[in-house]
Amino acid sequence: MTYRNCIIGKQIEVVHSTNWCDLHSKGKVVDETRNMMQTENENGELKWLIKKNVIVLLNGQKIDGKELVGRPEDRIKR
Repeated sequence: MTYRNCIIGKQIEVVHSTNWCDLHSKGKVVDETRNMMQTENENGELKWLIKKNVIVLLNGQKIDGKELVGRPEDRIKR
């Protein structure tokens, strides 16, 4: 199953990550590429996350970052 909706502008929280520095980071998704997404936290700091390495909480639902891999416009078509 893939997540088909656009995630830009949505609030996320990282609940699992292979990189401990990314764990529990929260923010709004401001940019997205094929393999990465950029978030902005409440202090205005930007952080790039590798999609395949994280599980995020979005709208109360856990989503494996592997489901988000791919360009947003191509993901909607799947």
